[in-house]
Amino acid sequence: MSPLEALLDLLMWVFEQYIQPFLPCGLCGPKPYEVPWKVDKLHLKIIVNKNADSKMQRELENKNDEKAEPDAFTQRRRIFGSYAIVNEKRAEFIQFTQVDRMNLESAEIDLLISLRTMNNANLTTFFGVQFNDESLHTFTILHVLVERCTLEEFCLDEQFVMNQTYMSGFMRDILEGLDFLHNKSKIKYHGHLLAATCLIDINWVLKLSLFGISNLISKHFTLGTIKNYDSAPPMLAYHQYICLPPEHISKYDTTGKLPPRMVPGDDKGDMYCLGMIIYMMLTRIDPFEVMNSHERTNHLVEILNNNKRPKFRDEAVILPKKDQMEDDELIINRDMFHDRCTECWDRDREKRPKIIDIAETLRDAFPFSQGTLVDQLVRRTEKYAEKLEVTVEQRTFELSAARQMTMKLLNEMLPRDISEMMSKGLPRPPPRAYDSATVMFVQICEFPKIMKLSSPHQVETTGETYMLASGVPEENEGRHVVEVAELSLKIREVSYRFELEHIPNRKINIRIGFHAGPIAAGVIGIRAPRYCLFGDTVNFASRMQSNCPPNQIQTSEVNCFWLNEHVHHDPLGVVDLPDPVTSEPSTSGLPIPSFQLEQLDVKPKKKVLRSQRKQK
Repeated sequence: MSPLEALLDLLMWVFEQYIQPFLPCGLCGPKPYEVPWKVDKLHLKIIVNKNADSKMQRELENKNDEKAEPDAFTQRRRIFGSYAIVNEKRAEFIQFTQVDRMNLESAEIDLLISLRTMNNANLTTFFGVQFNDESLHTFTILHVLVERCTLEEFCLDEQFVMNQTYMSGFMRDILEGLDFLHNKSKIKYHGHLLAATCLIDINWVLKLSLFGISNLISKHFTLGTIKNYDSAPPMLAYHQYICLPPEHISKYDTTGKLPPRMVPGDDKGDMYCLGMIIYMMLTRIDPFEVMNSHERTNHLVEILNNNKRPKFRDEAVILPKKDQMEDDELIINRDMFHDRCTECWDRDREKRPKIIDIAETLRDAFPFSQGTLVDQLVRRTEKYAEKLEVTVEQRTFELSAARQMTMKLLNEMLPRDISEMMSKGLPRPPPRAYDSATVMFVQICEFPKIMKLSSPHQVETTGETYMLASGVPEENEGRHVVEVAELSLKIREVSYRFELEHIPNRKINIRIGFHAGPIAAGVIGIRAPRYCLFGDTVNFASRMQSNCPPNQIQTSEVNCFWLNEHVHHDPLGVVDLPDPVTSEPSTSGLPIPSFQLEQLDVKPKKKVLRSQRKQK
């Protein structure tokens, strides 16, 4: 590019940025040059929401209260009385009546260019200004619309838990945005820093808005080129207005009686306002308690003339409750922030702290909270997930232990196969009949006398007779007779050697009787299921035990036939059995012979047992 071409490009850029915005559209032809920081009225549309008022806000809040949802704040959104559409993008705006044509100086144009090209995660995007339109007598400043909430709304809402995570995250975002404005941009100040101009977006990132424009607006208010709408309320609420730096308010109003409006600002004034924001986050009230006060005191006069400041009272400070704090949270050192806020409000502007000083206090007050709010929430979620994994592992172990205990109890009441089916939620098997099974009863002789000589602490289950069966619920092809016979001999052998610790000279005597035959069995009961046996075989086995001499094993002739030559037995007599229908003593004249079991030599094999069953 030749020097002449470069000069022409420079002149064109100067014309576009500094001359063209102040020319009527007709002088530039049907398609005027595009100016990035100037919003043309053709690209601007104001949307008015007639239903957006305080009543609507209250209705939404009451709706959230009725739902009582713990995540109500995650669904919270701001209600806008009006908003703008700029090139198909939604924008927030402040608007004034333009009384006379506005002529901007080169420094002001440089400011608007810087605002339009500025990009930072903690600053809202500046769209530009609309002014000097012949058919639209307004001066409008626009920036991107932020939906969730303002910091002021969160601070004054008692239902919102301003815990360490939120407080430190919001403070860091404010300091990041201010540091960029003061030290890394051409603007060098915010000028209108309030809790109401700290906006929290949908991703919980705090963004500063309305920065760098207070001097421009204040100048044109003074020149009379702009003014507030006659019928509109003041742009600033009184409780917000008195939080601005006194030295800046006095440039507009030395009496403290004029209506609130935007005043000039600088970096030192930003630190004064930062102290007010920190105070609101700690105490959850407006600094001078104007909103809830019924007094008509002129607070601004006290501030300007008597150096009135917000007061830290113990009852005014709302700290997170113990049940709202995480394990790694500390109770906030209020005195640290109290000292910093007092320094921010010093009337000697040079004594006010710098951003780096506030950042240092923030690190000392929140040693475990590092990074943005989103970073902290992610880390907290990861930590909670780790704790949850440990808890799940512990609960799983406890569940497994409880399940094993339950299975142990079920196995004591029910056969293993049936207890496993019931533990899996499967339907219990129906009762069924078995062709052959063996039932045995074992009785401790003179059990009441033994109990009188004993001192049991607690007896939950009483009884002196124990029952067992083989061949149910799983049939074992005739082995049940041999298994029960072998077990009866082992039980008697153990009883010979068993001694009572508290009655060493007394021996345990037992009676054992068993019988084999057809039987019915099944699970009875719902709350306390039991595996029960029914049939004459049970009655016969019980009678064999009750008519047996002490320390003897009595069985029927049928069992001896099944056991065959593998059993040494002696005739013991006859046993009268009850009638199976009337339960009266049998009158058939055919009492069952019984035999005394002495020794079992060899356990018969399956084939032998089958043949013996056929012989029967």
